[in-house]
Amino acid sequence: MKKEYTYCLISLSTLFLGIICAIAIGLLHSISDSSRGVLILFSVFFILVGLVSYAVHYKKYQHIKGLTNHETPILAHWTYSLDNSPLLQKILLEQKMSSITTAILTLILGILFSVSFLISHSSHVIYIGIALIIFCLISFTLAVCLLLSYYKHQLTKPAEVIFGEDCIYFLDEIYGLQKSIYILENIIIQTEGSESCLKFLYGQYAPDDLPMYTLCIPIPNNKLNVAEHLRKYYLDLLNTEEE
Repeated sequence: MKKEYTYCLISLSTLFLGIICAIAIGLLHSISDSSRGVLILFSVFFILVGLVSYAVHYKKYQHIKGLTNHETPILAHWTYSLDNSPLLQKILLEQKMSSITTAILTLILGILFSVSFLISHSSHVIYIGIALIIFCLISFTLAVCLLLSYYKHQLTKPAEVIFGEDCIYFLDEIYGLQKSIYILENIIIQTEGSESCLKFLYGQYAPDDLPMYTLCIPIPNNKLNVAEHLRKYYLDLLNTEEE
């Protein structure tokens, strides 16, 4: 839940940055036409991304809050120690690398935005560009430190998964019958190394196509029967959605 809350704050910050860009367009009369065009583009981009991202993550945050507070019905709730699950450790490592990659891409985008000020012929506008680059580098360093601290903390506390009626809360994220542009196609129980896992396969219903995204949830040794009931329940729900 903390992750979605953080995403909401980041989305509001992106929206705020877009508003600042819009205000700068009216205040900075000395910038070149090319710089103004880039500024307008970034302004619209940041405002739209901030609004859409906040709406999406706030909805997820409310959904997770309902599950964790038992305000909405749940089917099962598992907890396990990461020390006994190499699979969970692998999943967390993949998530950490993905988050750091996203931070790097955001840094590149921020620097490209700052460069639009550097190509201006006005000295005080160039100083703004330099200040923005420094701000981007500091923000990136802080973000990476927070990410490393977050995933270090995740490795020291028990992991949990909550199965809701039409969604799953796993490792601080929520999953439904659709993952981004991909739709849940199948659910299987499979062995990964020494562990059994419940696999949710997402794709685009293309013939003979491999899953585009796989959610793998380790199954505690005493929960195999529960996992099978959950698999059948979600498959029935999936078939109902298709009708």
